[in-house]
Amino acid sequence: MMLALSALGGVLGLDATSFGQFMISRPLVAATLAGGLLGEPVLGLQIGMFLEFFHLDGMPSGGSRVPEAGPAAVVAVALAATVSGPAGLAFGVMAGLLVSEVGGLTVGVQRHVNMALISRVEAGRVSPVRLTGVHLLAMFLDFTRGGIITAVGVSVGTRGIGIAYDGWTLSSESTVAMIVVAASIHLGALLKEFGGWRSQSAVFLIGLVAGIAGVYL
Repeated sequence: MMLALSALGGVLGLDATSFGQFMISRPLVAATLAGGLLGEPVLGLQIGMFLEFFHLDGMPSGGSRVPEAGPAAVVAVALAATVSGPAGLAFGVMAGLLVSEVGGLTVGVQRHVNMALISRVEAGRVSPVRLTGVHLLAMFLDFTRGGIITAVGVSVGTRGIGIAYDGWTLSSESTVAMIVVAASIHLGALLKEFGGWRSQSAVFLIGLVAGIAGVYL
């Protein structure tokens, strides 16, 4: 199963930039795919929804660095599936957020590697064959990077979640409420994208009602 999860993480890492960009690397889709692979599609959808709220304000424009959500979503679902109850949900989401930050750092390293590969090509005779080879190599490295992040995240997280499980005392309702509130606060960063104060106020009220409804549901 670890091999399958790592392969999924690699594909999701590719989808973010290198190949496709079919949006399967979005947390909602990625986590649902991971949940289906583990036989926990509902859990995957739930975690994907929470992680999507945290990542909606990430705008990967230009050379900006944003957290990488795809492989991290796989890690989140894999860890949540190992421990039943609210503790699994809570630590799955937290692990997903942490791994996404680490993934974002590795994307920066990957960019520098790509620049070095291109520089080597430009230093010699440029040909379609060499350019194609470098492109395929960069894609392979990106796939490998996503797979390694997934495998390491699941391996390390599985060893730590058992220790954390014993210390989690909140009920399922309280755990979900805490995650919804945290995600809603984080989602507030999107307000600046909605024009003036009147538009922002309307969006804020809609979000407030949705957040309260989510807590009570």
